[in-house]
Amino acid sequence: MGYRDLTKTEQEHVRAYLNYLHARLGSWRRVERAVPLAHGTRIAITAHRVRITTTIAFRVAKTLDVSLYDLLAGTAKPPNVCPHCGNEIPAKTAPMRTPLAASKPRRYWQR
Repeated sequence: MGYRDLTKTEQEHVRAYLNYLHARLGSWRRVERAVPLAHGTRIAITAHRVRITTTIAFRVAKTLDVSLYDLLAGTAKPPNVCPHCGNEIPAKTAPMRTPLAASKPRRYWQR
């Protein structure tokens, strides 16, 4: 392993942050433009066909506005984010109590 190679866990962290960007931006095309990455490179990265270089990790860190060390350690994401898909996990909240009148179903002409 050369001095510029990333470990497998660091590569998984970068892939997780790419998924996080995908969830935030809404499409892979927007991620490719923001990072910037070629379309084929992004497909190969998300399919685990190629190794992630430090250059790509640096671009992802710069896009997220976090330090490279936090990105590689996996501590840059908010704690309520799924590590696989990047979507936010909603916080568990107590159910709201509604008055009895508000709990009745509304008819279509009452909306």
